[in-house]
Amino acid sequence: MKKRTTIRISAFLLCLCCAFFTSCKEDDGKGYVFGYDISSNPGSLDPQYASDRESYLIIGSVFEGLFRIGADGNAEKAMAESYTVSDDGLTYNFKLKQDRYWTDVNGYNKKVTAADFVFGFRRLFLPETRAPKASEYFCIKNSDKINSGEITDLSQLGVTAQGDYSLTIELQYTEPSFAMLLAMPAAMPCNEEYFIKAQGKYGLDAERTASNGPFYVKTWNYDAWSNNNNNLVLRYSDKYNEHDEVTPLGLNFFIEDNHITDFTDGTSQSIVLSGSKAKSYLDKNYIYDEFSTAVYGITMNTSNSIFRSDKLRYALLYATDTAELEMPFGYTVADGAVPPSVKNSLGSYRDVVGGKAVVKPDEIKAYTAYQSACAGIDKADLYSVNIIAVENRDEEIGESVKGILQQWQAKLGMYCSISYISESEYDEKLKNGDYTLALTRLNGSYNCPEAYLNSFTDNVNKYSAMNSDYSKLLEKASQAKDEKEEYELCRQAEKQLISDGRFIPVAYVTEYFISTKNCENIIYDAFTGQIDYRNALYFD
Repeated sequence: MKKRTTIRISAFLLCLCCAFFTSCKEDDGKGYVFGYDISSNPGSLDPQYASDRESYLIIGSVFEGLFRIGADGNAEKAMAESYTVSDDGLTYNFKLKQDRYWTDVNGYNKKVTAADFVFGFRRLFLPETRAPKASEYFCIKNSDKINSGEITDLSQLGVTAQGDYSLTIELQYTEPSFAMLLAMPAAMPCNEEYFIKAQGKYGLDAERTASNGPFYVKTWNYDAWSNNNNNLVLRYSDKYNEHDEVTPLGLNFFIEDNHITDFTDGTSQSIVLSGSKAKSYLDKNYIYDEFSTAVYGITMNTSNSIFRSDKLRYALLYATDTAELEMPFGYTVADGAVPPSVKNSLGSYRDVVGGKAVVKPDEIKAYTAYQSACAGIDKADLYSVNIIAVENRDEEIGESVKGILQQWQAKLGMYCSISYISESEYDEKLKNGDYTLALTRLNGSYNCPEAYLNSFTDNVNKYSAMNSDYSKLLEKASQAKDEKEEYELCRQAEKQLISDGRFIPVAYVTEYFISTKNCENIIYDAFTGQIDYRNALYFD
């Protein structure tokens, strides 16, 4: 059994102290140390370089950008005191808060200025940074040319400081989701002096991770060969707390596999669950929020398999009737490739664009297309059709997908099976195009339809890429003059993706962020996995 002896004893002593000092006064919920389990060691707490959800989670507590994600899921001002946008939507002028400081476990102390944002964005686009999210910010003037090496003069980047507390960002085209992008980890500030002193190890340990947010990293313990005391300990920042109250004393992130066990025994106070695992925790002993930010579907490999044939794709598409499927708890039939929780100021994407994007089943069209496809396909290739899926993740929805396979068999006479493989093997097969069909789980990295639909473009190319018309639609969507136009262009791209038979939507996943009933004011962003603990309370 895994043990975290040192930190458990410390937590126990802390609880005793808290009990002693609060026994004589009313419990206000402040000063608690919250626990939360993460599945793996964060790859890097360098915001410009980070790419995994564990890193994003910690970065969200340690850094603060111009915006943050609010409780309503929209971007709200953070480091930005105020801002204006030009009439053409291409120039953003920010006034920064003047009372924010950098700190770390060694007591680093320096004011956060506009120059820190300039340096952070320059690092984001430098080719040597190899920033995984750089392309998402190519709306910024000259960013793409700097990233490609075409421009080497960084002063030409459209991010400039106008004094210590005024920042200007110039765009080369409008971006309706720009405020949301400025709340993401890649857009965090970076202090140049601190970064240079880190000597290539910035964000890789507690001693070389700066903070301008509500918490700083006090300790970071990880031993890949041991299961004992792997954790990150965060404590609230005095400097931040001077101007914006931070109610918890700190956060303990345990690098653990036994998330449910730790939640049940009180080591952690919150957990994210979906499907049948969540069902028993949705009662009066817990509080929870639910989100639909993931969608399952069947992806056809059009690169180097028999599904280059549009006739075969159409056959399976029209033979699929998801309305007839029995869904497990926490799953609902999908009517598009973008899930219901994606929204902007206009409302939910699904509601704004008119709901369903799926193709109406048609058995005659399916059979006709299948017969036409079979005339040009080797029968042996048809017998090799198989759906790959991720083991220990996809089994529940896989039972519903079996219903689709039965429909294909009954309507077309085509046999297909599902193979569950490790996630690493699954990713490798996708990368190499070594599959015919894949049970795909789409997760958006931020609250925007393009975050889902871009998975099928040449730029991302995680799955078989659509044609250039599809990519152009999404490119236009990212440059739309307003949110209404953005959603309309995404609707057109989504319809094209599904009607072409590249992706058959199957189910939306409901994800539950569950906390013990003692907790209040914990805000979860289901897109990034970040948790806002700034105003969190815990009542004994």
